[in-house]
Amino acid sequence: LYRSFWMQGILCLLLLNVTAVALSRLPWRKHHVGFLITHLGIIVLLLGSFITQKFGVDGSIVFGIGESQHQVRMEETYLNIFRAIAGKNYELVLSEKISLNPLHSLKGPLQWNLAITGEKFCLTEYLPKAQRIVRAEKIPNGVPAVKFQLFGSRASIDDWLFLQDAHGAVKDLGPAVIRWQKQKPNQAIQPLKATLFLYPNAKGEVELAVFKPGQKSLRFLGVAQEAKAIPLGWMDFSFRLEKFYPSAVPKLSYESAPNGNTEAIAVEFAGEHRWLELDSSVQIAKGDALYYVQYAHRLVDIGFDLLLKDFHVGYYQGTAKPQSYESIVEYAGQERVISMNEPLKYGGFTFYQSSYENDDGGKPIASVLSVNRDPGRATKYAGSLMIVLGIISMFYFKPKYSGKSKIFKKPNSEDAV
Repeated sequence: LYRSFWMQGILCLLLLNVTAVALSRLPWRKHHVGFLITHLGIIVLLLGSFITQKFGVDGSIVFGIGESQHQVRMEETYLNIFRAIAGKNYELVLSEKISLNPLHSLKGPLQWNLAITGEKFCLTEYLPKAQRIVRAEKIPNGVPAVKFQLFGSRASIDDWLFLQDAHGAVKDLGPAVIRWQKQKPNQAIQPLKATLFLYPNAKGEVELAVFKPGQKSLRFLGVAQEAKAIPLGWMDFSFRLEKFYPSAVPKLSYESAPNGNTEAIAVEFAGEHRWLELDSSVQIAKGDALYYVQYAHRLVDIGFDLLLKDFHVGYYQGTAKPQSYESIVEYAGQERVISMNEPLKYGGFTFYQSSYENDDGGKPIASVLSVNRDPGRATKYAGSLMIVLGIISMFYFKPKYSGKSKIFKKPNSEDAV
Protein backbone atom coordinates (compact mmCIF):
# COMPACT_ATOMS: atom_id res chain seq x y z
CA LEU A 1 0.00 0.00 0.00
CA TYR A 2 2.66 2.53 1.04
CA ARG A 3 4.83 1.81 -1.99
CA SER A 4 1.97 1.93 -4.50
CA PHE A 5 1.74 4.47 -7.31
CA TRP A 6 -1.37 6.07 -5.78
CA MET A 7 0.23 6.54 -2.36
CA GLN A 8 3.29 8.10 -3.96
CA GLY A 9 1.03 10.42 -5.94
CA ILE A 10 -0.84 11.54 -2.80
CA LEU A 11 2.45 12.28 -1.02
CA CYS A 12 3.63 14.32 -4.00
CA LEU A 13 0.38 16.32 -3.92
CA LEU A 14 0.88 16.90 -0.19
CA LEU A 15 4.43 18.14 -0.81
CA LEU A 16 3.19 20.49 -3.56
CA ASN A 17 0.36 21.73 -1.34
CA VAL A 18 2.64 22.48 1.65
CA THR A 19 5.15 24.27 -0.59
CA ALA A 20 2.41 26.36 -2.22
CA VAL A 21 0.94 27.35 1.16
CA ALA A 22 4.38 28.42 2.43
CA LEU A 23 4.99 30.51 -0.72
CA SER A 24 1.53 32.10 -0.45
CA ARG A 25 2.71 34.04 2.65
CA LEU A 26 5.32 35.98 0.68
CA PRO A 27 6.72 38.38 1.67
CA TRP A 28 7.51 36.57 4.88
CA ARG A 29 7.57 38.44 8.17
CA LYS A 30 8.91 37.74 11.60
CA HIS A 31 5.68 36.22 12.90
CA HIS A 32 5.75 33.72 10.03
CA VAL A 33 8.80 31.97 11.50
CA GLY A 34 6.84 29.26 13.34
CA PHE A 35 4.56 28.71 10.34
CA LEU A 36 7.51 28.34 7.96
CA ILE A 37 9.46 26.02 10.30
CA THR A 38 6.39 23.77 10.63
CA HIS A 39 5.85 23.52 6.88
CA LEU A 40 9.56 23.08 6.22
CA GLY A 41 9.53 20.26 8.79
CA ILE A 42 6.75 18.51 6.84
CA ILE A 43 8.80 18.83 3.65
CA VAL A 44 11.93 17.46 5.39
CA LEU A 45 9.86 14.59 6.83
CA LEU A 46 8.58 13.68 3.36
CA LEU A 47 12.15 13.90 2.02
CA GLY A 48 13.30 11.45 4.71
CA SER A 49 10.45 9.12 3.74
CA PHE A 50 11.56 9.26 0.11
CA ILE A 51 15.19 8.47 1.08
CA THR A 52 14.03 5.48 3.13
CA GLN A 53 11.87 4.05 0.35
CA LYS A 54 14.53 4.63 -2.30
CA PHE A 55 17.67 3.51 -0.49
CA GLY A 56 16.46 1.69 2.63
CA VAL A 57 16.37 -2.05 3.29
CA ASP A 58 13.38 -3.78 4.87
CA GLY A 59 13.51 -7.53 4.34
CA SER A 60 14.22 -10.85 5.98
CA ILE A 61 16.78 -13.62 6.34
CA VAL A 62 15.74 -17.26 6.72
CA PHE A 63 18.43 -19.81 7.58
CA GLY A 64 18.80 -23.14 9.32
CA ILE A 65 21.24 -24.09 12.06
CA GLY A 66 24.75 -24.22 10.63
CA GLU A 67 23.82 -22.15 7.56
CA SER A 68 25.39 -18.83 6.64
CA GLN A 69 23.67 -15.96 4.82
CA HIS A 70 24.92 -12.69 3.38
CA GLN A 71 21.81 -11.56 1.49
CA VAL A 72 18.51 -10.05 2.60
CA ARG A 73 15.34 -11.08 0.79
CA MET A 74 13.22 -8.04 -0.07
CA GLU A 75 9.50 -7.90 -0.81
CA GLU A 76 9.97 -6.82 -4.44
CA THR A 77 9.88 -9.62 -7.02
CA TYR A 78 11.82 -9.70 -10.29
CA LEU A 79 11.72 -11.72 -13.48
CA ASN A 80 15.29 -12.31 -14.69
CA ILE A 81 16.31 -14.13 -17.86
CA PHE A 82 19.90 -15.18 -18.62
CA ARG A 83 21.10 -16.44 -22.01
CA ALA A 84 23.95 -18.91 -22.31
CA ILE A 85 25.76 -20.15 -25.41
CA ALA A 86 28.53 -22.76 -25.27
CA GLY A 87 31.92 -21.10 -24.87
CA LYS A 88 30.49 -17.72 -23.85
CA ASN A 89 29.59 -16.06 -20.56
CA TYR A 90 26.03 -15.67 -19.32
CA GLU A 91 24.18 -12.63 -20.64
CA LEU A 92 21.32 -10.92 -18.79
CA VAL A 93 18.70 -10.35 -21.49
CA LEU A 94 15.77 -9.30 -19.25
CA SER A 95 15.35 -7.98 -15.72
CA GLU A 96 11.87 -6.69 -14.91
CA LYS A 97 10.29 -5.78 -11.60
CA ILE A 98 7.00 -7.68 -11.39
CA SER A 99 4.29 -5.85 -9.43
CA LEU A 100 1.41 -8.31 -9.37
CA ASN A 101 -1.63 -7.76 -7.15
CA PRO A 102 -2.25 -10.78 -4.89
CA LEU A 103 -5.94 -9.78 -4.62
CA HIS A 104 -6.52 -10.01 -8.38
CA SER A 105 -5.70 -12.46 -11.14
CA LEU A 106 -3.78 -11.39 -14.23
CA LYS A 107 -6.12 -9.54 -16.62
CA GLY A 108 -4.05 -10.32 -19.70
CA PRO A 109 -0.60 -11.59 -20.69
CA LEU A 110 2.47 -9.42 -20.06
CA GLN A 111 4.98 -9.34 -22.90
CA TRP A 112 8.58 -8.19 -23.22
CA ASN A 113 11.23 -8.18 -25.95
CA LEU A 114 14.52 -9.73 -24.86
CA ALA A 115 17.68 -7.68 -25.18
CA ILE A 116 20.20 -8.64 -27.89
CA THR A 117 17.86 -11.08 -29.69
CA GLY A 118 14.56 -9.12 -29.58
CA GLU A 119 12.64 -12.37 -29.01
CA LYS A 120 9.23 -12.14 -27.36
CA PHE A 121 8.70 -13.48 -23.84
CA CYS A 122 5.23 -13.73 -22.24
CA LEU A 123 3.93 -14.06 -18.70
CA THR A 124 0.50 -15.63 -19.18
CA GLU A 125 -0.83 -16.66 -15.73
CA TYR A 126 -0.44 -15.59 -12.11
CA LEU A 127 -1.60 -17.55 -9.05
CA PRO A 128 -1.11 -15.66 -5.75
CA LYS A 129 -2.16 -18.77 -3.78
CA ALA A 130 -1.11 -21.90 -5.59
CA GLN A 131 -0.84 -25.59 -4.88
CA ARG A 132 1.97 -27.56 -6.50
CA ILE A 133 0.79 -30.55 -8.55
CA VAL A 134 3.41 -33.15 -9.51
CA ARG A 135 2.55 -35.78 -12.09
CA ALA A 136 4.65 -38.38 -13.87
CA GLU A 137 4.96 -38.48 -17.65
CA LYS A 138 6.15 -41.68 -19.30
CA ILE A 139 9.15 -41.26 -21.61
CA PRO A 140 11.73 -43.74 -23.01
CA ASN A 141 14.82 -42.34 -21.24
CA GLY A 142 13.39 -41.30 -17.89
CA VAL A 143 13.84 -42.53 -14.33
CA PRO A 144 11.80 -44.99 -12.21
CA ALA A 145 8.82 -43.29 -10.52
CA VAL A 146 6.29 -44.43 -7.94
CA LYS A 147 3.08 -42.89 -6.69
CA PHE A 148 2.18 -44.02 -3.20
CA GLN A 149 -0.46 -43.45 -0.55
CA LEU A 150 0.21 -43.67 3.17
CA PHE A 151 -3.04 -43.65 5.14
CA GLY A 152 -4.42 -44.24 8.61
CA SER A 153 -6.85 -42.81 11.14
CA ARG A 154 -4.51 -39.86 11.89
CA ALA A 155 -3.51 -38.76 8.36
CA SER A 156 -3.47 -39.59 4.68
CA ILE A 157 -0.61 -38.65 2.33
CA ASP A 158 -0.08 -39.37 -1.37
CA ASP A 159 2.78 -38.22 -3.58
CA TRP A 160 5.16 -39.11 -6.42
CA LEU A 161 8.81 -40.06 -5.87
CA PHE A 162 11.39 -40.07 -8.70
CA LEU A 163 14.62 -42.05 -8.59
CA GLN A 164 16.77 -39.32 -10.15
CA ASP A 165 20.20 -40.01 -8.60
CA ALA A 166 22.22 -42.55 -6.63
CA HIS A 167 20.95 -41.21 -3.30
CA GLY A 168 17.33 -41.81 -4.27
CA ALA A 169 14.35 -39.72 -3.20
CA VAL A 170 13.22 -38.99 0.34
CA LYS A 171 9.81 -37.94 1.65
CA ASP A 172 10.24 -36.64 5.20
CA LEU A 173 7.00 -36.85 7.17
CA GLY A 174 8.41 -35.62 10.47
CA PRO A 175 8.32 -38.69 12.75
CA ALA A 176 8.72 -41.02 9.75
CA VAL A 177 10.57 -41.14 6.42
CA ILE A 178 9.83 -42.79 3.07
CA ARG A 179 12.88 -43.62 0.94
CA TRP A 180 12.75 -44.63 -2.76
CA GLN A 181 16.19 -46.04 -3.60
CA LYS A 182 17.96 -48.13 -6.22
CA GLN A 183 19.24 -50.97 -4.07
CA LYS A 184 17.88 -53.26 -1.39
CA PRO A 185 18.69 -51.78 2.06
CA ASN A 186 21.13 -53.45 4.42
CA GLN A 187 19.20 -55.65 6.84
CA ALA A 188 21.21 -54.44 9.84
CA ILE A 189 20.60 -50.74 9.16
CA GLN A 190 18.99 -48.78 12.01
CA PRO A 191 17.72 -45.33 10.95
CA LEU A 192 16.98 -42.66 13.54
CA LYS A 193 13.32 -42.44 12.47
CA ALA A 194 10.65 -44.91 11.45
CA THR A 195 11.52 -45.57 7.79
CA LEU A 196 9.77 -47.21 4.86
CA PHE A 197 12.12 -48.35 2.09
CA LEU A 198 10.92 -48.75 -1.52
CA TYR A 199 13.26 -50.34 -4.07
CA PRO A 200 12.97 -52.06 -7.48
CA ASN A 201 13.96 -55.72 -7.78
CA ALA A 202 15.46 -57.56 -10.74
CA LYS A 203 12.00 -58.32 -12.16
CA GLY A 204 11.06 -54.65 -12.31
CA GLU A 205 8.76 -54.85 -9.29
CA VAL A 206 8.64 -52.59 -6.24
CA GLU A 207 9.52 -54.21 -2.90
CA LEU A 208 9.06 -52.85 0.62
CA ALA A 209 11.06 -52.93 3.83
CA VAL A 210 10.09 -51.19 7.04
CA PHE A 211 11.99 -50.16 10.16
CA LYS A 212 10.42 -49.18 13.46
CA PRO A 213 12.48 -47.67 16.32
CA GLY A 214 13.12 -50.41 18.86
CA GLN A 215 13.58 -53.15 16.22
CA LYS A 216 16.92 -54.87 15.83
CA SER A 217 16.68 -55.12 12.04
CA LEU A 218 14.52 -54.32 9.04
CA ARG A 219 11.30 -56.18 8.33
CA PHE A 220 10.89 -57.03 4.62
CA LEU A 221 7.29 -56.93 3.39
CA GLY A 222 7.80 -58.35 -0.11
CA VAL A 223 6.44 -57.07 -3.43
CA ALA A 224 3.96 -54.19 -3.43
CA GLN A 225 1.05 -54.76 -5.77
CA GLU A 226 -0.85 -51.81 -7.18
CA ALA A 227 -4.00 -50.82 -5.25
CA LYS A 228 -3.30 -53.36 -2.47
CA ALA A 229 -3.06 -52.02 1.11
CA ILE A 230 -0.09 -53.28 3.17
CA PRO A 231 -0.10 -52.71 6.97
CA LEU A 232 3.20 -51.19 8.18
CA GLY A 233 3.00 -51.76 11.92
CA TRP A 234 3.16 -48.00 12.60
CA MET A 235 0.01 -47.58 14.66
CA ASP A 236 -2.72 -48.25 12.08
CA PHE A 237 -0.91 -46.89 9.01
CA SER A 238 -0.96 -48.79 5.72
CA PHE A 239 0.85 -48.36 2.41
CA ARG A 240 -0.68 -48.58 -1.05
CA LEU A 241 1.25 -48.49 -4.34
CA GLU A 242 -0.89 -46.52 -6.76
CA LYS A 243 1.39 -46.29 -9.83
CA PHE A 244 4.81 -47.53 -10.88
CA TYR A 245 6.49 -46.26 -14.07
CA PRO A 246 9.92 -47.80 -14.91
CA SER A 247 10.77 -44.72 -17.02
CA ALA A 248 9.20 -41.31 -16.46
CA VAL A 249 9.93 -37.64 -15.74
CA PRO A 250 8.21 -35.27 -13.29
CA LYS A 251 5.66 -32.91 -14.81
CA LEU A 252 5.07 -29.88 -12.63
CA SER A 253 1.98 -27.67 -12.69
CA TYR A 254 0.09 -25.41 -10.30
CA GLU A 255 -3.55 -24.93 -9.43
CA SER A 256 -5.26 -22.10 -7.60
CA ALA A 257 -6.13 -23.10 -4.03
CA PRO A 258 -7.59 -20.99 -1.17
CA ASN A 259 -5.04 -22.50 1.22
CA GLY A 260 -2.15 -22.55 -1.24
CA ASN A 261 1.25 -21.96 0.33
CA THR A 262 3.16 -20.66 -2.66
CA GLU A 263 2.96 -18.07 -5.45
CA ALA A 264 3.41 -19.13 -9.07
CA ILE A 265 3.49 -17.72 -12.60
CA ALA A 266 3.25 -19.36 -16.03
CA VAL A 267 5.48 -18.21 -18.89
CA GLU A 268 5.64 -18.91 -22.62
CA PHE A 269 8.83 -18.83 -24.63
CA ALA A 270 10.27 -20.76 -27.58
CA GLY A 271 7.01 -22.67 -27.96
CA GLU A 272 7.07 -23.95 -24.36
CA HIS A 273 4.65 -23.31 -21.52
CA ARG A 274 6.39 -23.49 -18.14
CA TRP A 275 5.47 -22.84 -14.50
CA LEU A 276 7.67 -21.15 -11.91
CA GLU A 277 6.94 -20.68 -8.26
CA LEU A 278 8.41 -17.76 -6.37
CA ASP A 279 12.18 -18.06 -5.78
CA SER A 280 12.70 -20.76 -8.41
CA SER A 281 14.01 -21.03 -11.98
CA VAL A 282 13.60 -23.14 -15.12
CA GLN A 283 15.71 -23.82 -18.19
CA ILE A 284 14.39 -23.44 -21.74
CA ALA A 285 16.46 -24.41 -24.78
CA LYS A 286 16.14 -22.61 -28.11
CA GLY A 287 18.54 -23.29 -30.98
CA ASP A 288 22.12 -23.26 -29.70
CA ALA A 289 21.21 -21.13 -26.67
CA LEU A 290 19.97 -22.08 -23.20
CA TYR A 291 17.77 -19.59 -21.34
CA TYR A 292 17.55 -19.54 -17.53
CA VAL A 293 14.28 -17.96 -16.37
CA GLN A 294 14.20 -16.86 -12.74
CA TYR A 295 11.25 -15.53 -10.71
CA ALA A 296 12.56 -14.40 -7.35
CA HIS A 297 12.61 -11.79 -4.61
CA ARG A 298 15.18 -9.03 -4.92
CA LEU A 299 18.27 -9.83 -2.87
CA VAL A 300 20.46 -7.24 -1.14
CA ASP A 301 24.02 -8.09 -0.07
CA ILE A 302 24.74 -7.01 3.53
CA GLY A 303 28.52 -7.16 2.97
CA PHE A 304 29.36 -9.87 5.54
CA ASP A 305 28.41 -13.45 6.43
CA LEU A 306 25.93 -14.13 9.23
CA LEU A 307 26.13 -17.71 10.59
CA LEU A 308 23.31 -19.26 12.63
CA LYS A 309 25.14 -21.39 15.21
CA ASP A 310 22.09 -22.40 17.25
CA PHE A 311 18.43 -21.63 17.86
CA HIS A 312 16.39 -22.00 21.05
CA VAL A 313 12.68 -21.84 21.79
CA GLY A 314 11.31 -21.41 25.30
CA TYR A 315 7.77 -22.65 26.02
CA TYR A 316 5.25 -21.75 28.68
CA GLN A 317 5.36 -24.41 31.36
CA GLY A 318 3.18 -27.38 30.56
CA THR A 319 2.19 -26.10 27.09
CA ALA A 320 3.48 -26.11 23.52
CA LYS A 321 2.97 -22.34 23.25
CA PRO A 322 6.29 -20.51 22.62
CA GLN A 323 7.25 -17.98 25.27
CA SER A 324 10.50 -16.77 23.71
CA TYR A 325 12.92 -17.66 20.95
CA GLU A 326 16.45 -16.59 20.17
CA SER A 327 19.19 -17.07 17.60
CA ILE A 328 22.87 -17.47 18.38
CA VAL A 329 24.75 -15.96 15.43
CA GLU A 330 28.37 -15.40 14.49
CA TYR A 331 29.63 -12.48 12.36
CA ALA A 332 33.05 -10.90 11.80
CA GLY A 333 34.59 -13.20 14.41
CA GLN A 334 32.00 -12.24 17.06
CA GLU A 335 29.18 -14.22 18.63
CA ARG A 336 25.89 -12.65 19.66
CA VAL A 337 22.41 -13.65 20.80
CA ILE A 338 19.48 -12.10 18.89
CA SER A 339 16.24 -12.42 20.82
CA MET A 340 12.78 -10.86 20.64
CA ASN A 341 13.89 -7.83 22.71
CA GLU A 342 17.59 -7.74 21.82
CA PRO A 343 18.29 -6.88 18.17
CA LEU A 344 21.74 -6.89 16.62
CA LYS A 345 23.09 -3.68 15.05
CA TYR A 346 26.06 -4.10 12.74
CA GLY A 347 27.25 -2.77 9.38
CA GLY A 348 24.44 -0.22 9.21
CA PHE A 349 21.79 -2.95 9.53
CA THR A 350 19.53 -3.89 12.43
CA PHE A 351 18.60 -7.57 12.81
CA TYR A 352 15.43 -8.43 14.76
CA GLN A 353 14.28 -11.89 15.83
CA SER A 354 11.02 -12.13 13.89
CA SER A 355 9.85 -15.76 13.96
CA TYR A 356 10.94 -19.29 13.11
CA GLU A 357 9.91 -22.26 10.97
CA ASN A 358 9.01 -25.79 12.10
CA ASP A 359 9.24 -29.14 10.37
CA ASP A 360 6.24 -31.47 10.06
CA GLY A 361 6.92 -32.77 13.55
CA GLY A 362 6.84 -29.32 15.16
CA LYS A 363 10.61 -29.08 15.66
CA PRO A 364 12.20 -25.65 14.89
CA ILE A 365 14.41 -25.96 11.82
CA ALA A 366 14.99 -22.35 10.72
CA SER A 367 15.21 -18.87 12.20
CA VAL A 368 13.60 -15.84 10.57
CA LEU A 369 15.24 -12.45 11.11
CA SER A 370 13.81 -9.11 10.04
CA VAL A 371 16.51 -6.86 8.62
CA ASN A 372 16.25 -3.09 8.46
CA ARG A 373 18.45 -0.25 7.25
CA ASP A 374 16.94 3.23 7.28
CA PRO A 375 19.22 5.92 5.78
CA GLY A 376 16.37 8.44 6.02
CA ARG A 377 15.82 8.03 9.77
CA ALA A 378 17.93 11.07 10.78
CA THR A 379 16.16 13.23 8.18
CA LYS A 380 12.72 12.10 9.42
CA TYR A 381 13.71 12.79 13.03
CA ALA A 382 14.94 16.28 12.03
CA GLY A 383 11.66 16.96 10.20
CA SER A 384 9.61 15.82 13.21
CA LEU A 385 11.64 18.05 15.53
CA MET A 386 11.15 21.02 13.18
CA ILE A 387 7.37 20.44 13.19
CA VAL A 388 7.31 20.48 17.01
CA LEU A 389 9.50 23.58 17.24
CA GLY A 390 7.43 25.30 14.56
CA ILE A 391 4.17 24.65 16.42
CA ILE A 392 5.70 25.96 19.65
CA SER A 393 6.85 29.10 17.79
CA MET A 394 3.38 29.65 16.33
CA PHE A 395 1.84 29.51 19.82
CA TYR A 396 4.45 32.05 20.96
CA PHE A 397 3.99 34.53 18.09
CA LYS A 398 0.20 34.27 17.69
CA PRO A 399 -0.88 36.20 20.82
CA LYS A 400 1.87 38.74 20.23
CA TYR A 401 0.93 39.62 16.64
CA SER A 402 -2.73 38.67 16.48
CA GLY A 403 -3.92 40.26 19.66
CA LYS A 404 -4.21 38.48 22.96
CA SER A 405 -6.69 35.65 22.99
CA LYS A 406 -9.20 35.17 25.78
CA ILE A 407 -6.89 32.64 27.38
CA PHE A 408 -4.17 35.27 27.90
CA LYS A 409 -6.46 38.14 28.92
CA LYS A 410 -6.58 39.12 32.57
CA PRO A 411 -10.13 39.18 33.82
CA ASN A 412 -11.33 42.70 34.74
CA SER A 413 -13.53 43.43 37.73
CA GLU A 414 -16.76 43.19 35.72
CA ASP A 415 -15.75 39.83 34.26
CA ALA A 416 -14.81 38.55 37.69
CA VAL A 417 -18.20 39.53 39.02
